[in-house]
Amino acid sequence: MENVTTAEPSGPRAASRIRQSARAVLAERGYADLTVEAVAAKAGVGKSTIYRWWPNREALLADALAEVFKGDEIPDLGDTRAELRLAVDMTIDNYADADLAIAVPALAADLARSPELLARFRETFLLRKRDNIAVALRRGIDRGDLPATLDTGLVQDLWAGTILYRRLLSGSPLDDELAERLVQLVFDASATLSS
Repeated sequence: MENVTTAEPSGPRAASRIRQSARAVLAERGYADLTVEAVAAKAGVGKSTIYRWWPNREALLADALAEVFKGDEIPDLGDTRAELRLAVDMTIDNYADADLAIAVPALAADLARSPELLARFRETFLLRKRDNIAVALRRGIDRGDLPATLDTGLVQDLWAGTILYRRLLSGSPLDDELAERLVQLVFDASATLSS
């Protein structure tokens, strides 16, 4: 009988499965118990495959989260309201995923204890997303739809805080009505600032 060995998967599909497994282990165990060994076992690969793509668990997790967290540029539609709605929808979509809804609180608790992970998370996802939304808000300012004194960072904090609170604590819906109300808040606040 011939001895047949199967090669360990190491291509793009394996990388995607590894990132998915990292998110699952984060959701199940939290960051403190997320190990390369646990991710390898869940993905059905060896640790060497993981280390071939990522130098450590922080890099793996940052990449795994960046795969599902959206931080796309908001296209210039010539319509501030429509652009802000896209920004809010993207933010809602980032926290609507069931695995991420469980993983985000675990991650948030551990980010404070892991400066390297916090830095990677900010670099890979948060800053890119915030910069892209700020561009859309500044376009609204340039068009005269929003006041020049609008604090684009605070607007994003209000959106993300509301969405996270609803997703993680209150259980209130993340729906079209919420998205419209969050956009309207910016215009209402802008009208007050302009008065």
